[in-house]
Amino acid sequence: MPNRLPNNVIEQMETRIFEAQVARLTRVTGRTPNAEFLRAMYARVKERYVQELQKRKIHLNALDGVRMDELVSYIFYYHLFQTSHLPAEFVARLEGDEKYRSMLVHDVAVYVVINEHLNVEKISNTSPCSPEIAAYNMACSYSLFILGSFKGEDVRMNGIGNLFRKSMVTTKGVIGLLAAGNSCDAVILWRHLHELECVLIVLCTKGEDLFFRYIKHMEYFDMEGNPRAEELQRRLAEECKAFGVKERNAFINYGWLEYVDGFREGFGKEYRLNFKDGLQKIAGQTARHAAYASASKILHPSAWVVAIRDDKFYKFTMFELYRSLRNIVGLIKDYVERYKSFSSKPHECEAYARTIDGYLKMIERNNKVIAAKYAKR
Repeated sequence: MPNRLPNNVIEQMETRIFEAQVARLTRVTGRTPNAEFLRAMYARVKERYVQELQKRKIHLNALDGVRMDELVSYIFYYHLFQTSHLPAEFVARLEGDEKYRSMLVHDVAVYVVINEHLNVEKISNTSPCSPEIAAYNMACSYSLFILGSFKGEDVRMNGIGNLFRKSMVTTKGVIGLLAAGNSCDAVILWRHLHELECVLIVLCTKGEDLFFRYIKHMEYFDMEGNPRAEELQRRLAEECKAFGVKERNAFINYGWLEYVDGFREGFGKEYRLNFKDGLQKIAGQTARHAAYASASKILHPSAWVVAIRDDKFYKFTMFELYRSLRNIVGLIKDYVERYKSFSSKPHECEAYARTIDGYLKMIERNNKVIAAKYAKR
């Protein structure tokens, strides 16, 4: 009896981890799988995983084996990918089909072995657990938590809110790339974030009706196959003519700026229909164009990609990302204050400005450490 106790405890722990992971994946995907099917596949994949390791003569060190929750995730997402578009009755038949079950077990075991044990890990400047990464993620997660509390029929509130959420998710994407050691890719994604940052600054500070002009202008991006294509082409031609624009593509990309006070008067002199002399300038971010231009140089393969050390990209992204986050958070503060009556968490809204400022100060403190580390490199 004493010899059986540890096995019981381990089996109980394994069962709890399996159930907890399935519940978490159900929550994050909104899909409720057949838990008994997943449990059966989990038992078979565990055995096949060991066989695949032995076949490839892979000997693992302690703690290097795939984690239980990772194994459950591989199985869950494999099945979800294969079946999420199929009728429920067909999925039920497929789950009982031994051919499908064998394919799942084989494929998942191979995926796990190759991806978890034969991949070449890149040395990173940081980690998801490192303070500077954690602080950025915290600021984004808290902002997304607050933004997710707003519900209502106000079109502007919902539209601007969606853009804010996209900006926070993109910031998390930049941080994720840095944490994984992909600093060059992080610079490229920051470039996209900066463009969105400029859009948000203009939409939130240059007039109440501008958002609706912006939304109407976005119709020009989806003309192909649109049943209103002829009407949109006609309207586009009329607007280009009225604005004196010969480059239709430039107008499609930036023509909504025409409705910003002062842009029309300065068009061809102070402003142009491009990013540098249009969107970025009207957003008041001209001083950051040098950083944007640097990021643009590595968007396409060039000597920059191989000549510049990875830690330089890391430092560049950390500091430019902070400038972008600070600007966007400033806009979110005004948004939260304006629409807090639409929030299901009014008390959290009241605390947002104070709390997010605390997180930004943590990022500032971490950036001072980064600056000191790289001062002599």
